[in-house]
Amino acid sequence: MKALLFSIALTTATLSAQAQHLYELTAPSTPKVIHRGHLQLGGSNPSGDNIDVNSYYMSINGTPTIPVMGEFHYCRYPEAQWEEEICKMKAGGITVIPTYIFWALHEEEEGVFNWEGNRNLRRFVQLCQKHHMPVIVRIGPFCHGEIRNGGLPDWLFAKPLEVRSNDVNYLKYVKRLYEQIACQLEGLYFKDNGPVIGCQIENEHQHSAAPWAITYPGEDPDHTTATYDASITMVGVSVQDKAITRAELGNIHMRTLKKMAEEAGIITPLYTATGWGNAAVIGNEALPVTAAYTYPFWAKPGMSPFCRFKNIQLEPDYSPVRYQTDQFPSFCAEMGVGIQMIYKRRPVVPAQSAEALMVRTLGSGANGIGYYMYHGGSTPKQKGGITSFQDEPMGMPKISYDFQAPIGEFGLEGKMFRNLRLLHSFLADFSHLLAPMEVVLPDNYRQITPDNRKDLRYCARIKDNSGFLFMVNYQDHDTARITQGDLALKLNLQGETLRIPAQGTIQLLKDESVILPFNLPMGALTLKYATAQLLMKLDDRGTEHYIFFAPEGMSPQYLFNPATTRGKHLFTPQPGLNSTFRVTGRNGKSILVTTLTRQQALNSSKVHGKLLITHATVLPGETDIHLLSMDQPQADYILYPSRAGWKKQTTRVQPVTPAYTYQKVGARRLTVHFRDSVAAPQVQEYFLEIDYTGDVAMAFMQNLLVQDHFYYGEPWTIGLKRYREQLKQEDLSFYFRPLKEKAPFLMDLPKQAVPDFSKGSVCRINRVRIIPQYKIKVD
Repeated sequence: MKALLFSIALTTATLSAQAQHLYELTAPSTPKVIHRGHLQLGGSNPSGDNIDVNSYYMSINGTPTIPVMGEFHYCRYPEAQWEEEICKMKAGGITVIPTYIFWALHEEEEGVFNWEGNRNLRRFVQLCQKHHMPVIVRIGPFCHGEIRNGGLPDWLFAKPLEVRSNDVNYLKYVKRLYEQIACQLEGLYFKDNGPVIGCQIENEHQHSAAPWAITYPGEDPDHTTATYDASITMVGVSVQDKAITRAELGNIHMRTLKKMAEEAGIITPLYTATGWGNAAVIGNEALPVTAAYTYPFWAKPGMSPFCRFKNIQLEPDYSPVRYQTDQFPSFCAEMGVGIQMIYKRRPVVPAQSAEALMVRTLGSGANGIGYYMYHGGSTPKQKGGITSFQDEPMGMPKISYDFQAPIGEFGLEGKMFRNLRLLHSFLADFSHLLAPMEVVLPDNYRQITPDNRKDLRYCARIKDNSGFLFMVNYQDHDTARITQGDLALKLNLQGETLRIPAQGTIQLLKDESVILPFNLPMGALTLKYATAQLLMKLDDRGTEHYIFFAPEGMSPQYLFNPATTRGKHLFTPQPGLNSTFRVTGRNGKSILVTTLTRQQALNSSKVHGKLLITHATVLPGETDIHLLSMDQPQADYILYPSRAGWKKQTTRVQPVTPAYTYQKVGARRLTVHFRDSVAAPQVQEYFLEIDYTGDVAMAFMQNLLVQDHFYYGEPWTIGLKRYREQLKQEDLSFYFRPLKEKAPFLMDLPKQAVPDFSKGSVCRINRVRIIPQYKIKVD
């Protein structure tokens, strides 16, 4: 140990000369106070599993955990494809699926409930149970979800009652809804060994509302809220700066709804309620959850505060809030890593934004993360197919609810899917360490405003001198950020000063976000620090094998405590498949460490306990693995550990050539003829890709609108599996509207997506093709 302290002291002198930017953090002298037993949450099931919640984190069977929640609306996706989408989400690292139960879709006609087809809630939950995926049901009655009336049925508008209040006439209809939901979920609750672990009561009560769809052009919106809340109603998620004069009525209503849900039989270990923006809560009976949107369509474009670190438990996003923050864990359950487009606003969310938002949120102390949306979808039409169920007064597409989600409207990976999977893989193996760790911020963290490009954004989470260092060099709506170079960090821990790196400096490239470990227990060894990011841990034939990756522009360096090692304790591997090194502890037991490149890590997932590296989309089964490959009848992969070791393998199927034709009719119309009469078992799905330049595109079958798309510079890609039977009988027809020079959303589009208007408005179909997505089994 003396040799180590001498080495660090010597490095201190060297570093002071080398480092241009030395950043410092000091661990608190006393550990964080965590309150237990005060929340009426948690429970057990007949199998002996239990869920517990204290003031800082959730535990499952006594182990701290950070759940990763991904919103997926069953009613917005074809029932026949639910199972494969649940598997994709699981492969992406999602551990809980929340889903809205939209009242209006299930009771279009008063007193007539529909739980069939894409509305079959029970079947969806049963499929989640089959794949060991817990579920949180968001039962409303008000949901929002950019759907018509926020999910309240049209017929409710005609009733003499106050919605979203304790009006007895309103509660009569809510009671009937809750009883219907409870019947659908009978036997599927956690207490019955089922997957339903949670229930959200209402949504954004006394914060936000949706416009009633029954309105007139030019009229001010009439919102779905009680009259006494009309003056405080907001559009979208934001800070509530108005005084809520009837706050107690809101709290009473929320408690009433929870009691009604329980009386109906909806009994779960977890209840949640909107916590942001001074929304009404339910005391210690429900978790208040928070949100953050870096590219909201309901606000003017501008740098958000959501890429800067803070203590998110004590200072929730969109504060002020109505609950005592130190009594509840921070569950950031509605993180907008994508966003829906409306006609007048079409913000395009970069993948780096999603990763930065979540690195910042975890570093700031979130102990539950969730995405709205994680999986996009298509909103069904109302009965008769004339009126849309989307929120038309807000300017939504009539059907598309892609949301630029990590998994899109037709089940394809979104651009941020793999960025987020990096974090989910880390949490799957190490959230038990991270969850109890408290947030440690630099002294000047409040001075780091969104437009501050000079100072490093960083913080740590620490417990017992062990922890993780978080850094972000990304800011939404900022194109002028620069690389943070010549960095070193000094951690003042209890009885120890640790510098990272011990020798030289590191750099954080523009738009990069990283998590670095320090004093990490690895078997009988202690990793003093690594300038590489943890990805996952494997059981490699009985040996612990830690998989890291090197952030772009950062040279990996591993320093182990020599007091715990036998032999070499400093390693500087070259990232890649040949980087594996072995470290042996004083007790004779060793571990393995491999450092992947960032690109290899982006292509990595853990399936059935193995590391799988592939460019293809991973679709795991209960015992097998399939790869989904667009337009390529082969897929390369590395499966480790396996007989092939780190060797790349290739799996193939027979190629197919889709037989299709299309015809342009003028500049605005198109028909596509595709019968797919011969089923090819190696094809998972065919996708129609239309590269066009225009304003709005619409697709029709049987003279009805079936899909729509708002132009934002990328091709429109439509999954055809859901239309397979119809396509045997008729063609798909399309209509495109021209893009005008004064379109209100052009400011949101990438420069390359804005065409030349010198000859007037633009409507152009650039390319049409049908692409097979192959399904290839991994040997």
